[in-house]
Amino acid sequence: MARSVRKFNQTRELQFSPLKRLRSHRYFPTAVVGLFLISAGCIHIWQRVTVIEMAKEVSTLRAANRLLVDDVKKIQSDISSLSSATRIEKFAVDSLGMTSVSADRLYTLVRKSEQSIPTDEFDAMISSIRRVADYLPVMTEANANSRDVKKIKFKTLDGR
Repeated sequence: MARSVRKFNQTRELQFSPLKRLRSHRYFPTAVVGLFLISAGCIHIWQRVTVIEMAKEVSTLRAANRLLVDDVKKIQSDISSLSSATRIEKFAVDSLGMTSVSADRLYTLVRKSEQSIPTDEFDAMISSIRRVADYLPVMTEANANSRDVKKIKFKTLDGR
């Protein structure tokens, strides 16, 4: 009798647990294998579709890259042909009416190194005074003794 009670309790536990009932079904292993194969097939198909789309995108990007490289080469050749010295000289003579200058009439301007811009108003004022003072005439001791000092003429609005 104890054995039959034990069998009754086990069958009762199987009836109340859906997971246990599912696992004990005779088609459960076949269903698990089938689900695994279907999911593996879906993953494989999704992967192939993604790879094909990426391959198409890569081919379009390579074609666009080839076109851009060709455009860059064309533009560089245009720049080199337009910036040739003979073409610029011909353009200057024909369109602008310019002529060649001899070496003795040629002047070279040298730009002073740019000074840093002052950060506050007082430094800006000092800097502007120094720049104006660079263009004022300098009085040396020899000029002061010889009384050869020229008067500075300032232009005013009334013309004096």
